[in-house]
Amino acid sequence: MTTPFVASPLRASTLCLARVPSVDTPATPHAAYDRDIARRERWGDWWRGFGRVASALIVGALAVVLVVLLVISVLDLRQPVIWGTFTQTDCEPRPRGGCRAIGTWVSDDGDLVRHDVYLDGWPEDDGTSRASYQPTAILGGESADIVHSSLLTGVAPWVIGALLLWGLCHVLGVDVRRLLARARRRSRAGSSAPPSLRREYRRSLDTMRPPETGA
Repeated sequence: MTTPFVASPLRASTLCLARVPSVDTPATPHAAYDRDIARRERWGDWWRGFGRVASALIVGALAVVLVVLLVISVLDLRQPVIWGTFTQTDCEPRPRGGCRAIGTWVSDDGDLVRHDVYLDGWPEDDGTSRASYQPTAILGGESADIVHSSLLTGVAPWVIGALLLWGLCHVLGVDVRRLLARARRRSRAGSSAPPSLRREYRRSLDTMRPPETGA
């Protein structure tokens, strides 16, 4: 006669608990959610680091270009300046509207005449303008086909220096704002920490999980 198998309540409870995965095992929703959050955080850190490096390289390259232009424009101030009169003969349309004056420049003594040159500035109502010419300048020299109005003669170092100073102040301002924002976040975290999204999600999973019965 075969004795029927009767499972004890303790054994049945042990089997039921064995089928329920532990919170720390990879099969639980907690572990899957934690892995997804960790992967997102790693990608976010990588992209933020890449953005900082790319921004630093771009800003550094622009700063080098501005410094070189500033040095060249300061050296051009030492070059001889020849004054004359510019007379507009044509107007070249600009991509963003308006036009750029083209004409003939004649020195005051009449020895130098340049045709089809651009005017760095704006002519008067009669189409003429007092303009300067620097044939030996690095920027705007003989090969540039450009003369400068009296208002814009010698202002290149000031404009480039102002751009360089503005860029430096902007970078320093961004760094200062970033440090202040980080300090505010740390102070808020120290006083009253906001509810964690991960903690709330894990709590919702615990509430949705069916109760374990020992029967």
